[in-house]
Amino acid sequence: MVDLLQVVVDEAAKAAATSAVGAVSTASRNVVSLLKERLGTTKSGKDALSRRAIAAARADKEWADRLIEAVSVLHEENASTATAGIENFRNHLAILADPPRTGLKLIVGAAGSGKTELARQLADRVQEDFPSGRIEVPLARYRDGDEFDPAAVKRYVLREFGIPHGEIPVDDEQLDRQFLAVLVTRSFVVILDDVELAAELALFARFRTSLVLATASVYSRELKTCDPAAIELRGLDVEGARELLADFCGKVRLTDEPVETDRLLDLCDRMPLALREVGVTLAGRAGEARPVAALLDEYRDTGVVDVEGVIRDSLRRTFARLSDAAVEACAVLAEHPGGFFTRATATAMTGDAKVVDELIAAQLTYQAGDWYSLTILAGQYARTLPADRGAAFDRLLTYVREKAVAADFRENSKRLRTYVVPSKRDWDLRVDHIDWLEWHRSLIGELVKLACLRRRYKETLQLAGAFEALVNKRGHWREFIDISDWAVKAVEADEDAKPAQLARALMMRGKARYLARWFPAALEDLDRAAKILSGPAAGFAENRWRKLQASLAEFRGRFHEERAELLVHRKAGGAEIKRELAEAERHLRLACAISTELADGPALAIHPRMLANVLVKLGEPAEAIAVLGTMTAAGRNHARVEMVYANAYLALGDLAGARARFGSAWDQLAAQRATQYVWELRELQARLMTAEGDPGAIDVWGRLAYDATQLGHPRADRYFSALESSPGDRRS
Repeated sequence: MVDLLQVVVDEAAKAAATSAVGAVSTASRNVVSLLKERLGTTKSGKDALSRRAIAAARADKEWADRLIEAVSVLHEENASTATAGIENFRNHLAILADPPRTGLKLIVGAAGSGKTELARQLADRVQEDFPSGRIEVPLARYRDGDEFDPAAVKRYVLREFGIPHGEIPVDDEQLDRQFLAVLVTRSFVVILDDVELAAELALFARFRTSLVLATASVYSRELKTCDPAAIELRGLDVEGARELLADFCGKVRLTDEPVETDRLLDLCDRMPLALREVGVTLAGRAGEARPVAALLDEYRDTGVVDVEGVIRDSLRRTFARLSDAAVEACAVLAEHPGGFFTRATATAMTGDAKVVDELIAAQLTYQAGDWYSLTILAGQYARTLPADRGAAFDRLLTYVREKAVAADFRENSKRLRTYVVPSKRDWDLRVDHIDWLEWHRSLIGELVKLACLRRRYKETLQLAGAFEALVNKRGHWREFIDISDWAVKAVEADEDAKPAQLARALMMRGKARYLARWFPAALEDLDRAAKILSGPAAGFAENRWRKLQASLAEFRGRFHEERAELLVHRKAGGAEIKRELAEAERHLRLACAISTELADGPALAIHPRMLANVLVKLGEPAEAIAVLGTMTAAGRNHARVEMVYANAYLALGDLAGARARFGSAWDQLAAQRATQYVWELRELQARLMTAEGDPGAIDVWGRLAYDATQLGHPRADRYFSALESSPGDRRS
């Protein structure tokens, strides 16, 4: 496990380094003041300052605690917000009178006991003490049985703190570093909803300046070791329960039947969900002489004797008021992949656009943005009802498959595909096609898995293949690892699959894996693909088979380039790095040769640029320029070519040539409003200014270091190294 104190000290050293070049805030001044108080001076490089500070922190616990506090508010402006508690909350007043303010507090109770709402109420009462706001993590989304996905939780939390998706690393090592850097520099409340495992709490319990409020349905032995004095909910306070029932029972006057009302509250165990359901039932009896007593009589006659019976009876009454179409729609939507649906996917699954409005009017759903979900109780009840769920799944799969493939073709109709292309592939929605893929990426991931399990292998590959359009444009490679796993399983299980389809699935999974820096697994995939592609083009046009071979050579080249990047990051020996880059060059030259042989225009607008980029890293800028001179490129790729040119000219010492190419790339990317290359472009600008002897270079490096530190991004280390070696260093 990473030493959290070391992370704190590193962030303090970064604050001191950026303060020296003008990036100053009140919080960073406080950190610098603490460092000077203990160390005397901060005039040293970031790494040297960090080494001195960690030694001091381990020798002086009191000073270390003060430093931890100071660092925890460095980036409070990047505050997160989550759902606040409801107003006029009337329960658990004794607990709310003395809310926890640090550490971990577990809230345990049965489903519907109000534990999440209590957590929100507690957070409301202490929020002013935590300037970075609050986050709420729905842990059930990141759990599959006993398997918990901590990387997915970290990515979710980083996004909640405003870190752009594109700035979150794919690989685990850098993701962990960013997660720790972001959380130690913020003071916040986190609500962990539906905890089952101690490992889920461990992700957050180490951050001493923040408050962790966690809810759980079962107070297991494992969770008791985390918090032996958990808040255990048995139901609402009597007065609060009475008032909550009154909120939902409409015009029924509970004060006219106080004894019967108390009996009804006891029957419901004063559980919020049960009170809501029985309140809705009572509201339908307004105008009767004694509605509460009459309802209790009906319960006695039908054998309703406990809270579960009350809930079942209420749901039975609610569903009895629905149309037959709405009942069946609810039954199939209870099985909607991922649990959340849009109006469009619900219409596709049910075959009826009107039923969603009926379910909403019956208060059987809740809404989160453009997505809906059945309430927990409605979903549980609906799953017991008969319905043609297989046909509903097929309708949904067809709809999402058609839109995903259409989005893929709208992005690039000519790219290499191995999936079976359906006849309908025109994009007919008014929204942007890539935006649509991004909004539906979780649903697509669920459908890929379910389609494979249902032996719908063709659709599995179509969805996985269409998802490539999204990852090529906006990333989401970690999600694509899971999708490509199912794609590989589908091809392996499909007796009608072609060798090219397995090769492509393995290649794409290999690419996703090496971007995540899972190098052994990635190499295994790429080697398997190479073995397939070394054979005959069975059932596949020879020209397309050769294009697959060129793509494989590209992927293998990028594999070795990524390994070289990791070695640079880990400060490995130059010979080892050069070996990896030489392998990258060898494979990329093969990719260029095949693409040239095929006169493949799109590939020839990419492969030579990749090769030239590796040649610059190998110290062969003149050869890189020669390679670039053989290609033509347009649009965003042309700007990328200009950036490689600029790096090559800079390596040759041709500053005028580098400046011209840099300016061209800058203007093109600005005109295209392309943001994914901003860091690379700014770093190129700083390196160029440094080479030109421009004293403003230190300010550009300082700004880069500061901005990367704000995001907790590991690339900040590279910028600090450049900052410390820049002329005109203003550290003091």
